[in-house]
Amino acid sequence: MNPVLYWIDRLSALASGSAVWGVFLAGAVIYLIAEWRIRLLAFLAQYFFIGILFTRLFSERPEMALLKTLVGWLVCGALYLSARIRQDAQERQAVFHWAADLPFRAVALAMMTVVAYLAAQRYALPFVTGELALTTFLLVSLSLLFIGTEQDVVIVGIGVLNLLTALDIFYSVQDPGLLVAGLLIVVSLLASLAISYLTVVEVAE
Repeated sequence: MNPVLYWIDRLSALASGSAVWGVFLAGAVIYLIAEWRIRLLAFLAQYFFIGILFTRLFSERPEMALLKTLVGWLVCGALYLSARIRQDAQERQAVFHWAADLPFRAVALAMMTVVAYLAAQRYALPFVTGELALTTFLLVSLSLLFIGTEQDVVIVGIGVLNLLTALDIFYSVQDPGLLVAGLLIVVSLLASLAISYLTVVEVAE
């Protein structure tokens, strides 16, 4: 094996366990804190941890993991611009504050986390390692929380993108070819454009 690929694989193996919970903690910040800048910064960090996990999938082609990370950050940039336009149009200063229904959200997040953990232990996904299976279930749980309990278009969109990322991890394990990876990247980009458009249209209305 190429020495560079060997060390990338070793480092990703060491960091993958922490990256799983990094994905979860970033999602928890998005869900519990209502300030949009912090939420998008957490979403950016979430894609970084997801990129580390993708290096486990594409150990022979780490450039694919880098590409998926860069696409995720591009998505974050698009969401930031649309959220910034909305903020300027509302002429309201953004300040740090917790979500209004914080106790409910904390309980819901804890329950969904337990469900995701137990599902990862009980239901084995074909060809998926334990860490990636847990990440997949956590992302699905976070997406359900974002889509089911949020009214903010950007956060609902992040829920959709989390769901797409979970599918990306699952299908990349089944078929790590360029076709599947390319299609999932295109779908994520189109979804981010649709979310950005809906955010800006919301301002116009």
